[in-house]
Order: sequence, then structure tokens, then C-alpha cells
Amino acid sequence: MSSLILNEIRRRLGYLVGVGLEYLTLDRQSRTLSGGELERVDLTTAIGSSLVNTLYVLDEPSIGLHPRDSRRLVEILQRLRANQNTVVVVEHDPEIIKECDHIIDLGPKAGRPRCQVMFAGTYDELLKDEQSLTAAYLSRRRSIPFPTRNRKPLLQRAVKIKGAHANNLKNLDVEIPLGVFVCITGVSGSGKSSLVDEVIYAI
Repeated sequence: MSSLILNEIRRRLGYLVGVGLEYLTLDRQSRTLSGGELERVDLTTAIGSSLVNTLYVLDEPSIGLHPRDSRRLVEILQRLRANQNTVVVVEHDPEIIKECDHIIDLGPKAGRPRCQVMFAGTYDELLKDEQSLTAAYLSRRRSIPFPTRNRKPLLQRAVKIKGAHANNLKNLDVEIPLGVFVCITGVSGSGKSSLVDEVIYAI
């Protein structure tokens, strides 16, 4: 009996390692996990349940994920599908859209009273569609222009943080310039949310 339980624990832990969560510890509270970490934990739970002929509906599962982790998310979704399940996602990530077997694109624009199905089919067919706004951007017929210039940080105007400790943050020193548009980025689980929520917000 104990061997069955041990094998199941190893199998579940194997799923967590497979999606890049091997750094999580047992004393880590779930409320401290980032959005990307929570999403992957939930999906590995679904895989571990070994359900078949089940409909999974996910609303933007790539939220909080670094592009590096999108590939792992795709592999999880494909494993769910391989178990004879149906996986429906609301998604904007180009890599995930590309991997779907069937794509349904709604439009024509946001806020219109009569939403329509602008396209339904495969990714290759979508790229050739002339009506879909999504297709226009995925095929690079349309693009979002970069700003012509960036505002430069002013000297001596910054929030200076020294020795920050929170979850995955260990003795971090960082300066946040003031008066500019600042982006904090990095792989899922690197400490972005901890830095913003538990350090900067708490100041």
C-alpha cells in the first residue's frame, strides 16, 4: 500500500519538475505563488487526475508566464488532449494560438453590440484570412509601432531598495527610477510579484 502512495507522490512531483517548479518548497504558502506558478500547479493537478473524455476550459492560462514557460504550458495542454480530453482556451499568446488544432476568432472589434465569428479553422488558414484582425497581426500585415523616443530617467530620482527578502528574493538590491514607465520582467517564479507586492508596495 505504501509503495502505491509513494509512486503517486513521485509521479505528481515529476509533473511539477516537468513544468519548471522544482524550486518550490513544502513550506511555501499558496498565496505567495505568482499567477504563472499557480496556473502550472493547477494544470499539473489536472494531468495527475488522469481523467479522460473531459472538457477543460481555461481563461488565458498564459497570464503571468514568461515566454520561456509558454512552451511548457503548451506541452501540458497537449498532454491533456492526448488523454482524449477536449481543451478550450481563451488566449492571446501567439505561440499557444499556433499550437491549437482549431481556432475560433471573434470580432470584428471590441465593444460592438453584434459579436461575430470572424474565422474558424487551422492556424495556417487563419494567417491567410483577410477579415480577421487577429490574423492581420499574427501574419505581420499589421504591427504596433515602437515609440520614437524614450523618456530618460532623472538622476537622483529613484526608489532604492537594499537587501530585499521575500519568497524567492534573497538579499536583492535594486533601484526603481521615478517619473518613467518601468517594466519589471523575468521568468515565472523569479520574484517579480514578490518585489512589487511585498517590497515596493509595502514601502
